[in-house]
Amino acid sequence: MKELELRVAAVLLNQPNLLEANYVDPNWFENFNIRCVIDALCTLDPNERSLLNVFNEVQNKSAIKYSDLIKLQGMSITSANLSSDLKSIHKAYAERNLELGMQAYQNSKTKQELDNLSNAITELTRVDEEEDTGELDEAIEELKVRLTTNQPVGIKSYPKLDELLAGGLYGSMLFTIGARPSVGKTAYAVNLAYQILERDPEVQVDFFTLEMNKREMLNRFISRQAKVSSMRLKNPSNELTLAITRLISDGINWVRNHKLRIYDRILNLSGIVNVIRKNAAKSKPNKYVAIVDYIGLVKVNSRQDRWIQVGQITRELKILANEYNIPIVALAQLNRGVESRQVKEPMLSDLRESGSIEQDSNVVAFLYRPDEDDRSVVKLSIKKNREGQLGDISYYFEGQYMLFKEVDAE
Repeated sequence: MKELELRVAAVLLNQPNLLEANYVDPNWFENFNIRCVIDALCTLDPNERSLLNVFNEVQNKSAIKYSDLIKLQGMSITSANLSSDLKSIHKAYAERNLELGMQAYQNSKTKQELDNLSNAITELTRVDEEEDTGELDEAIEELKVRLTTNQPVGIKSYPKLDELLAGGLYGSMLFTIGARPSVGKTAYAVNLAYQILERDPEVQVDFFTLEMNKREMLNRFISRQAKVSSMRLKNPSNELTLAITRLISDGINWVRNHKLRIYDRILNLSGIVNVIRKNAAKSKPNKYVAIVDYIGLVKVNSRQDRWIQVGQITRELKILANEYNIPIVALAQLNRGVESRQVKEPMLSDLRESGSIEQDSNVVAFLYRPDEDDRSVVKLSIKKNREGQLGDISYYFEGQYMLFKEVDAE
């Protein structure tokens, strides 16, 4: 296995661009020095993966020398077997994890150890899955089972939204929500995540925030759950009453007891993709959602025009949704053109920077205020829906609590 890991490291040092086409997790590598090299390559931006930069990343973590990197890079190895080599390394890692999981569960038969063991089995099964042959037998059997057992078809959130989505957020869905600034797209995404977690605490939500920091996002979730003004959380003081303090504590406990993760330092597309891949691979069916807030702020290491970069972002997110059979919610900003029209309801052509957003998305919806004089009424208008209905949902929005409530929802 050491020889295999060296071979992969040599290929990637020579052709680091192959990292964009192959998913590589540094944790797969058993050799510590090689793991550090792979981690450095994955961490660095594509245009910064020089030998010197790699050495600067690893020199304080491992005993590897610059001369070792030169020697490794100098190995004459073809990249033709990279995909199969990575699969072998991944499988060996999954087998080690399974063995450790079995030992841990034998020593301590707790729910946590059982979950860890189950995740290890799932990961090994994924590695062993055969290549896609295009056969439809498995998909047909899955459909027949759903028809006869009335299995849930998606992750639940708001009742009316679930109805329009034909059951909820489903695997392989790229769900894009567009809005102009200050309409409340981040607040709506917080409420969507809250609804998902409230209705099924087993679902893991990964929330990538590129506009706010982790503290601000935490305040929004606590404000939503505890019904405490977000301003009180922004400027806490000794003047808080005991009752308000208890509500805030309840909100903190709610966050701790649900599988919510907030990422505020992962700004590059490659970083977002790697996190989603890693966490989605461990998740059970209908138990994972990723939310990206928002597409316009995602960085792509490319000098191409921004509309081409946006196309790459939506394409990568859609491929991920398909590959891991998960829903991904992406927020987007709309063109200013909608503000100059007499009718303020957005159209698909208002999506900013790229038509690829519409093309790659299964569902496209827009948040807007039908009446600017009444900021408490916000509509979500679904304008594209491949597997459900088009339609509008009215929400009551209470800004101080970051609360979106479906009007007339039961």
